[in-house]
Amino acid sequence: MTSPASILLVALLLLITSHPLIAETAAQHHIRMTDQRLFRLVHDGIRISGTFRRLVERIRHSDVIVYLECAGGVGSVDGRLAFMSSVAGYRYVHVRVARLVSADQQIALIGHELQHAVEIADAPDIVNDSSLARAYARIGFVNPRLSRSTSFDSDAAVEAGYQVLRELLGKDSAQLPTPNLQLPIGKY
Repeated sequence: MTSPASILLVALLLLITSHPLIAETAAQHHIRMTDQRLFRLVHDGIRISGTFRRLVERIRHSDVIVYLECAGGVGSVDGRLAFMSSVAGYRYVHVRVARLVSADQQIALIGHELQHAVEIADAPDIVNDSSLARAYARIGFVNPRLSRSTSFDSDAAVEAGYQVLRELLGKDSAQLPTPNLQLPIGKY
């Protein structure tokens, strides 16, 4: 007789392997989310944008785990990355992105925040909020327009967001100059 636990395990495996998006996300492990819309956006970003795909791959091969969530109402243009913890050889960050009407801009904003996660992955000395602030004092810049508290950004994250948007729109850099884009930028 088959135990209830083994039936449940088989059902779970069938579910995971039968749904490509769930299977892809489960394989990634390093970018975790529960929002189905975010699943679709991340999947589309990986499928369409080489830059987005490279960011995801870099995170997958790092010690950084990203918890991605959508927070805020339509029209809010903020993205935010917060350092959560460093435990058992992994560093955990929490990324919040506002819900945007345009899926392309939403994916670009996620790409911007994933670039920040890559910057953390590339700096093993970032292990808490203080070391994160010190690193961004070196590699980034203070961006006072993002919030009243100290906010940092980086040229690499700004460019990553714009590049993802250009790729999603099927335009090259010459066709869509960065200054004309209305991409919301995030906050580390």
